[in-house]
Amino acid sequence: MNKLSIFYLSVFCTLLLAGGCTDDGCLSDTDTPVFLQPSFSTASNVSVRSIVNETGTATGQVNKIGAYLTRTDGHTAYADPAMVYTTFATTNGTTWGGAKKLNLRTEQARLYAWYPDNGTAPTESGTTRTIPLTLPAAQTFDGTSTTACSQTDYLYGSASNTAGDATAITVSATNATPTVYLQHALAQLVFTIEYKAGRVPDSEYDYVKSISLTTGTGTSVFSAANAAGTLALNDGTITLAPTTTITFTATAGTSQLPGNIGAPKPVAYGLVAPKAKDETSTNPISLNLVLGQKSASTNDRTLTAANAALFNGEWKKGHRYTYNLQLDKNDITLKSVEIKAWTEKDGGSQDVPPVIE
Repeated sequence: MNKLSIFYLSVFCTLLLAGGCTDDGCLSDTDTPVFLQPSFSTASNVSVRSIVNETGTATGQVNKIGAYLTRTDGHTAYADPAMVYTTFATTNGTTWGGAKKLNLRTEQARLYAWYPDNGTAPTESGTTRTIPLTLPAAQTFDGTSTTACSQTDYLYGSASNTAGDATAITVSATNATPTVYLQHALAQLVFTIEYKAGRVPDSEYDYVKSISLTTGTGTSVFSAANAAGTLALNDGTITLAPTTTITFTATAGTSQLPGNIGAPKPVAYGLVAPKAKDETSTNPISLNLVLGQKSASTNDRTLTAANAALFNGEWKKGHRYTYNLQLDKNDITLKSVEIKAWTEKDGGSQDVPPVIE
């Protein structure tokens, strides 16, 4: 074979190799395949008070997580979409296996991770990916628990362990085993009640059936809808329709009585979409408390309190807001709110001037 023939054969082979390993059809550009193998942890080892508290196979634990790769520009596919999405599952909470192996390139990629995974790849949206999210305005909870509510606890992945953080997770053939911290995209509300000094406890008619928050004059400051919204996987941003009322109702037979004076007791809880602080609004938000017998509704009664400053405050994702109430004979008083990350390592509290209606 002459030199010219060898040259053309070399060029032809090079073109074949290039054509068979394009950005859209080839994942690995290394001699030896390198597969993605992340480890997963709930951010800051969130306490058992959170709705989803840790990875594992027990009820209320994360055991299946979606994973998707893109280029680090955030929107161009890392490779063929069919080859960059998988589900990681665990049988012991520490070892994770992918339903499909994702072979990494030397080029850096952006890793998205989320819970719950419904078996469908996320949708491209601008410079990120999104998954469907449902957050009804009316939720139920088990009053005998602090974590069993009807609302799904949506999580997104971050490279940082700080609650509410959204640091991008990057991977490559030389960085195939990242630690993914699952962050809570929602905020948690908890309501506690104690009897006010001088109020005689009523162990028959003081069971807390439900608590609802309603904005005044039709202004919508909450986000909730029975129709699906979206969760952005890069930073946990939630997009939902506005609503004027959100309600948390105890499931049948699980209503709780208020705590004794000086010993407030949790009586209602649920998950809500984060919202910004409204610095200008003087529009009060009403808290409506339904009390009655545990097993009957004939003698139910509703007490209402309103406060503009308290509920117009910010609700940050990954944080818990505990509203402390006091029950008098015919009134409910908003005493204070405690604001903490679900790790209970940061936050603060705010005393609230008594406002009774």
